[in-house]
Formats: sequence, structure tokens, C-alpha cells
Amino acid sequence: MPTKTSASPNYGAYRERQAEISRDRSAAGREVGPLPPVVNKRRRERGRKSLLAFAQSYFPGRFFWPFSPAHRVAIAKMEECSGSGGRFALAMPRGSGKTAMAEIAALRAVLYGLRRYVVIVQATEPLAAKSLKKIQRELEANDLLAEDFPEVCHPIRSLERIHNRAKGQTLDNEPTRIEWTANGVTLPVVKGSKASGAILYVAGITGAVRGLSAVGPGGEVLRPDMVIIDDPQTRESAKSPSQTAEREAIVTDDILGLAGPGTEMAAVMLCTVIYPGDLSAKFLDRDRHPTWQGERTRMLESFPERMDLWDEYAETRRQSFREGDRGKRSAAFYAENRAEMDRGGVVSWPERMKDGELSGLQSAMNLYYDNPRGFRAEYQNDPEPPGGAAGVKEHDPRALVRRLSGVPRLCVPVEATRLTAMIDCGGKLHWYAVVAWDAGFGGSVIDYGTWPRQSRAMFARSDPRPSLADVYPRLSETQRAYAGLRDLTDEILGRTYRRDRGGEEMRVERCLIDAGWESQTVHQFCRQSPHAGVIYPSKGVGRTTLRTGVSEWRPRPGERAGPHWRLTTSVTERGRMVQFDPDAWKTWLWEMLTCEPGGRGYLSFYGSDSRAHEMISEHVAAESAEPVTIRGNSFDKWAVLPHNPDNDWLDTLVGCAVAASVQGLAWDSGAAAGDPAKPRERPKTVSYREMQQKARAGR
Repeated sequence: MPTKTSASPNYGAYRERQAEISRDRSAAGREVGPLPPVVNKRRRERGRKSLLAFAQSYFPGRFFWPFSPAHRVAIAKMEECSGSGGRFALAMPRGSGKTAMAEIAALRAVLYGLRRYVVIVQATEPLAAKSLKKIQRELEANDLLAEDFPEVCHPIRSLERIHNRAKGQTLDNEPTRIEWTANGVTLPVVKGSKASGAILYVAGITGAVRGLSAVGPGGEVLRPDMVIIDDPQTRESAKSPSQTAEREAIVTDDILGLAGPGTEMAAVMLCTVIYPGDLSAKFLDRDRHPTWQGERTRMLESFPERMDLWDEYAETRRQSFREGDRGKRSAAFYAENRAEMDRGGVVSWPERMKDGELSGLQSAMNLYYDNPRGFRAEYQNDPEPPGGAAGVKEHDPRALVRRLSGVPRLCVPVEATRLTAMIDCGGKLHWYAVVAWDAGFGGSVIDYGTWPRQSRAMFARSDPRPSLADVYPRLSETQRAYAGLRDLTDEILGRTYRRDRGGEEMRVERCLIDAGWESQTVHQFCRQSPHAGVIYPSKGVGRTTLRTGVSEWRPRPGERAGPHWRLTTSVTERGRMVQFDPDAWKTWLWEMLTCEPGGRGYLSFYGSDSRAHEMISEHVAAESAEPVTIRGNSFDKWAVLPHNPDNDWLDTLVGCAVAASVQGLAWDSGAAAGDPAKPRERPKTVSYREMQQKARAGR
């Protein structure tokens, strides 16, 4: 009997038939058509006409409470934005469901073909990823959506959560081209579908948001045409003027520019105000960003009239929880007096309450009494100005940026009598400031910056661009420090500063250079510099339990002393050096920067644009002080805030003030309410013999 071989014609035909059968089976497995019919066309049409109806019809598990007037405002703004465009910023109380509304509005915009490329921006990347997962789950598992949007949900469901199948999936023998990634979803390409190839993308506000684009079903280039910005700040970024300014620039420059030239991006921002002047407050300010049409909503529209009863209720509630009653007595008190306690109180969302609470007003008042300051910020969108505990000294960066002289940069105010400078050395950057002082020990910061110069208005000490290493790549760290000091001092000490409105030219007459880092290099530079006659090395020496303050040091021959500073002679033969008490001088600087305009000792910043000084104001506000007592002496002890912000320009301003005192500028007792830097008079030394004589005279 003959056997089949690889060369047999019959066997070759057999292989071809088997391959064709395999291809047919594979194609049948990839093919997901035909599409099921739309189950409820009327429901689908209601959702197209109204975002409110869309949310209520398809997501009853997420929107089970009635919508408040604030919700309806937000929904109306997002509906208008997705339809006809525009920009809107709306502040809502914490816990109002902003994220859920943002996700549903984005989903509706692409399902109905209202927008082709929608981006949701969150405060952080993890929050953005969380939103995307919820949207993906709705597309995969929401039965109501599957019934009415089969052209979108049926191909996605057919993947059975094995997303690699998307590469080969077809509908009516055409690829669906679904993309299912960690950053977004591209909806199925389906002939006749308005959602065909539409894109949903998510990002953190500081993540990769520039240059987003994609290729559409017909080969056209798609760029984002709608963005929903959901709570774009964290508590840390809200407190930081530099982070706030950076995020503001990301929104105005990067996000709104995603649509490309000639196209206006439709944008909605749902936010909550955390601190005065934070990112949310900036976009709600119609003077600063008028095109965003900012509005604020509150949880409590008006407080109740009988606050005396509510105060009694709050005390009963606190006592009830302390005794383990868990608020039952206070709830009974409210039930008994509810008519009087409710009078005058109006809440924006009456249905919002927790288990055991009888009304939305009671829920709001509980939040208020638990944390009044937080309630005004998180739920009323009207935060109180920051303030510390009694005795604590701190700077408000938003007040600092308003202290403007109106005099251009590098110009000396007419009342100034001398100029001083300070350089704070660092491994990546040198920081400096130049201050013009008047006779009352006030004045104006006329220049500040870094070496090398930075290309960005906002940057961190840890991330300079460029750094000293970039400018001096072939030098060692000590050589870079020296070279940076040489080039920086040539610029600020070799320059002449002209008095405002014409007049004489002035030069910096004293410059301190911090010798706390690379001390040997700094001392060497101060001796060898062409500006050696103007420069002194300096170092702050703080008071501790083991170390007395500079003002208490015993004088040594050849030294010169002033208020909390000494011009000392070095024991290592490095030359003269200014040592000062940083705590005392930071308190003195605090007095200057909190002095009211018109008073003697008032310190300001150059120019008339407050935005130019947001970063230095953050540096100055990087430390706060609390009163301490050491060795019987009470003083303000300054420390960097817990989140460890940069504080280099604070140190340079302190150094400028010390340099002015070294040059003979005296603190005017009428300059401020107090004189924290005035040297404490040393008590007269009394010998043991004198003590005995005094005792005998007393007997």
C-alpha cells in the first residue's frame, strides 16, 4: 500500500484545507458581530439631551441621593462645556461627588460623540489611575450601558477582560482597534457609531500632559478637545506658592494648549478651596481668570439663629462621646429642640447626612463643631487666613508678595543710604540678595537670584537647570564653588546701582558669604577675591543648652561687636569673619516684614508685580518660630517647617541685614513695636569681696 509523503499532491491539499479551516476558526473567534440592538432608545435619547438624566438613568448606584442645587450647577456647566465649549471653575464642598460627576460627564461626552478626545486631570497620578479603572469597569460591567450602547460595550465585553485580544478583534470583518492601557481607553471603531475611535485619557496634573495626540479611524490626527480638571491640588501643593504657581502654569499653558493652535479647549474645573490664594482660589477669581467664570458653593448657606442652643448641643455631644454614649444624648437634645435649632439654618444639600443624624443641618453643624477652621475651608470654600498658636511667629507668603516698592529691579529707592548683599553657597547653586537700606533700618530688596541663572520662574534647590556642575563641568566640587563665587561677585559687586528717578550711582559696600558649607573654600575666596575689601565670610551660630548667644560672648582683643553679631578673628588664621545669632536676626527680619506700610523699618520688594516674588516669599515663609527659654533667656527659636521647604533666600535676607549692621546702620527704636535684635546689656560683674561688703552694710 503506498504511503503519503511530504511530496504527495494529496497531502499538500490536505494541509491547505486544514490551514484554511484554522484561519476560519481564528477569524470566527476574533469576529464579535453582529451587534445587539439598542434596548431602550428613549432612555438613550434622554441621556443625550441631559447629563442629569444620563447620570440618574445609567448610574443609580453612584447617584442614589437627590442632587443639590450645587450639583445641578456643576452638571449644567459640564453639559454646556461638552456641548458648546467654554471654561468653567466651580468650587464644591468636600465629599460632594465631584470625581463621580467628572467621570460620568467624560463618559457621556465620548459615548454620544459630543467630544472626540476627553482628558480627566487629577491632583496626582494614582488618583488619575483610580478614575480610569472606574470608567473601565463601567464600560465592562454596567448592564444598562451595555443595553443602550452596544456599539461600544459589546466589543469591550467580548474581550472578556483579556485585553490582548483587542489587537485581533473584528466587527463585520473590520478591526475594532480598541486600546486599553494604564492611561486611557480608545473606544471601538464601529461604522456608523458616533463614539467610533473616541478617546478617554487620564493624567496627574504634574504628569505627562503635554503633546497628547492620536490617529483617528480615518487617519486624521486627534487632539484633546475637552478637559475635566478634578481637584487639581493636594494640601501640600495648596500651601506652597511655588507649587501653586507651577500648577497654574500647567493649566494655562500646557493643558489649555493641548487642543492645538486655532482651537479653544473646552474645560471644566471642579475644586475645593483649601487655603486663601491657593490654586482653586486663583481660578475662581474672576479678575485673575475671567474666562473661567468661577463660582463657589457652600454646604451651609446660612447659620442657624439659635447658636446658643447649638453651643449647648455641641458641649452635650462632646460629653456624650467622652462617656461612651456615642452622641445619643446630644441627638435626643436636637430632636427635642429641633424646631428652634433649625430656625434660620439653610443647607445646600439637605439629604446629606450620616447614620444616626436627623437632618442635613445637624450633619453640617457636627462637621462645623468638630473642626471650625477645616469646615470653613473644606465645606464652605471660604478658608480663614492661616494663623499659628499664641507666641508663634510665621510669615504669610501671600502677604509678602504684596509688599512692593514700585521701584524697578536694580534701582535704589531715593531714601536708601547704603547697599548690602549676602551669598548663600550651595553644592548645586549659589543664592544671593541685594538690599537697599534707609536710615530707619527699613528699605527694599532690589535684587535677588541664583548663580547660575535659572531658566524657570519656579524651581527647587534639588533640581536646578542649569547647576554649577553644568556650567563648570570639568571642575571639582570645591573648584565649582570657587568659580561660582568669582563670577557671581563680579556681577553683583562689580555693578553700579543707579538711584531711582536719576541721581547718583551706588555700589554694594558690604557683602557676607556664608561659610557654613565648604568653609575653607569660602575663606580662601574672600582673601583672594578682587572684592576682598567688601567681602566677609559669615556663619550663623545659634543658641543651645550648651552654647550661649553671640551677644553674651566675652570680647576678645581686635574684635568688633554689634547687636547679636561679632566680627571675630579666626583661630585658624583664615582671617576675619562675621558670626551672628540667626534666631535673633530672623526675628528682627520678621519685624521688618510684618511692619505696616508707612512705618519705619518697613521692608519691601522691588517692582509692582506680586507674581514676580512668589518663590522668594515661599523661602521666607519656610520657617516659623516658637518662644523658648534657655539658661534663663527667652527668645524665638526658628526652625524649618515639617515639609522641609527651601529657605535659601531667607538666609540671604538675614545676611543682608547683618551686613548693614556691621556697616554701622543702627536699629531705630521707633521703627517697630519691639527691638528683638537689640543686644542685651551684660550685667555688671560683682566680686566676692563686694558681695561681702554689701552684706555687712545690710546688717
